[in-house]
Amino acid sequence: MRFLLQLPGVRSLHKRQLLFPSVVLVVVAGVLAQGTLERSDPASGVSELDKGPIPAHRLVTRADLEKTPLAYFSDYWHQLAKRVQPSFVLIGESRAPGLLVGPGLALTTVHAARETLLARTRRLLSATDEAGRAPETPDDRGGGDGPEPWDEDGPHRLRSWDERIGLALFDVDGVGESVFILSDPRSLPSGSYLSAITLDGAGRPMITTGHLVATRSLADGDRGSDLVVSMDLPDSSMIAAVVDLDGALLGLAFESPEGLRVVTTTTLLGLIGQLQMESVCRSIEVSDLDATVKELLNLDRGVLVEHLRTEVFNPQVSLAGGDILVTWAGKEVNSREQFEQLYDAHAPGSLVSYRALRAGRRVRGGAVMPNQDCTPLQSDLVPLPRFGIAVRWVSETREDGDRETQWRIVVVAPDGPAALVGVQEGDRLLSVNGQSLDDQRDRRRLEAAAGSEEPLLLSLRRDDRAKLVAVPLPATPLDFDEDESVGEVPQ
Repeated sequence: MRFLLQLPGVRSLHKRQLLFPSVVLVVVAGVLAQGTLERSDPASGVSELDKGPIPAHRLVTRADLEKTPLAYFSDYWHQLAKRVQPSFVLIGESRAPGLLVGPGLALTTVHAARETLLARTRRLLSATDEAGRAPETPDDRGGGDGPEPWDEDGPHRLRSWDERIGLALFDVDGVGESVFILSDPRSLPSGSYLSAITLDGAGRPMITTGHLVATRSLADGDRGSDLVVSMDLPDSSMIAAVVDLDGALLGLAFESPEGLRVVTTTTLLGLIGQLQMESVCRSIEVSDLDATVKELLNLDRGVLVEHLRTEVFNPQVSLAGGDILVTWAGKEVNSREQFEQLYDAHAPGSLVSYRALRAGRRVRGGAVMPNQDCTPLQSDLVPLPRFGIAVRWVSETREDGDRETQWRIVVVAPDGPAALVGVQEGDRLLSVNGQSLDDQRDRRRLEAAAGSEEPLLLSLRRDDRAKLVAVPLPATPLDFDEDESVGEVPQ
């Protein structure tokens, strides 16, 4: 050690009391140099994949909470959501979550029903020919028995819906019974843990946790009871199952006409029963044709229209009592029982096509299905199939909070006359053929325009810009009420 102190440089640093700091700097510099060399020369056996980030397969919890009851509680809810995920199905083009309530039966909100009806109308408008007519039936085309494009909603078919309730029932293919076990929330004390579970558009479970506050009986005995909960419920257009810690179903959260509602399982069963009640009122009553009558008329199908409630169809239908109904919604009609099944299969607001015979001539047309109690739909779609659009009177809330009512184009058939001139879904319709559309009562002007023999002149507003477009008439003129002769009727 003394030898090192005798060295000129070391002795000078020692006299100035700089020897120790100099040694520290040398050691630090050596460590940094070694780290740099190791970084530029990675250890063998470490692949490029090993050096990258590892994807997380669960929610990341703060390190200081990893082993606490809070972390285990969070993991438990996510495991529970995965377990009840098979009790849901995504319905329609909007992929709205639906709760399985029985074999092949799903419950969801009326938002999904409206989207399904709009999609069905869009398919119908897209399927019309140049004259705006619906496609011919399989029998008229000379063979084939496949479903018509507007008569099918894919694996999910709308069975019934009720705007007053805010719920809709769908028939769904390829699913079994709901895995939920029903439980009475009245047996739980206030403050019990609850969770509202639903699916997002990608089919992933969404969980909202909270607590039970109380079970509230409503003044109207028919409506049962609601749940009062403390939690931030999902988006109002969704439906959520409210479950306890064991995954048992306590109730349902959904958007009703009165606002967000959370009903108990007892009330839920009653609402499902209302939606499943068979309609006893049909606006078209038919009877079977006698075999001799069919032979005389040279027919192998059809039923007689005995009675028609024309006042409930808006717009009016071209059918009349005494017509022989041959097809309904693209399906040939062979008996009264079959027609009633076809009629009941279409929910209020559905747009269906039909063919009939009247005095030896064919009658074509379309009908917007009325309500199940044989009352007309109010402010529903006004289809203009010849021009490939459908409009509706809508009420919207502006950014300033005020309500605004207007006619809007809600359906545009792809490659239809309106689409070819730039009309888009969501455009506000200000006037048609120079006639202003400021009021819901102006519906008659739109219905008259639906049968126009001239191009339509539409005044539109899109965002903050006005547009004026002329929708051309299809190349072939449309005779919507009476078509070509089908030959002389045998006497």
